[in-house]
Amino acid sequence: MPSTNPIRETQINNRLEQIHRRLSQIADIEAKAAPFKGIGSNGEFDPERQRLIEETDRLLDELQSIAGLPKYHPAP
Repeated sequence: MPSTNPIRETQINNRLEQIHRRLSQIADIEAKAAPFKGIGSNGEFDPERQRLIEETDRLLDELQSIAGLPKYHPAP
């Protein structure tokens, strides 16, 4: 049975929301840059995106271990 830790659960959910926002920002920048070959059109954000995805995986694993099932739902 997973142990519960509401404070850590809240911290994880807050960080996941920050990551979600940043990944959305990166996608927007890349989409706007693509037609003009601007910054972001040549993979400049790939290392950051990969780091954020890896962090998300770790956080979701931790969330599952403390809460049973992930409860993160990004805001619309």
